[in-house]
Amino acid sequence: MDNQRDGNAGSVVSVSLDGYEEVAVAVTSAVATAAELNPLDLPPLADVGVDPEALETLFGTTHDQSLTFTFRYAGHLVTLAGDGSLTVDQEGG
Repeated sequence: MDNQRDGNAGSVVSVSLDGYEEVAVAVTSAVATAAELNPLDLPPLADVGVDPEALETLFGTTHDQSLTFTFRYAGHLVTLAGDGSLTVDQEGG
């Protein structure tokens, strides 16, 4: 899936989860794009305290508009929203 930098909204990368089979893959891919790294160079989400199975349960199959989850990963703030969007911002920016 093609992640795109989003200079207009102040975020580094914004993508739709609908383009991915797994939420964890979407997160890793988007953060790798933002950090200009290979996804394999990033630590597993579980190593930073984020359960990939829980992300899949909450954001993978249904879109509960009331859900939002933000966490730090590889120097970035990752926000998953119930509308199926994923936004990656520079931490502190």
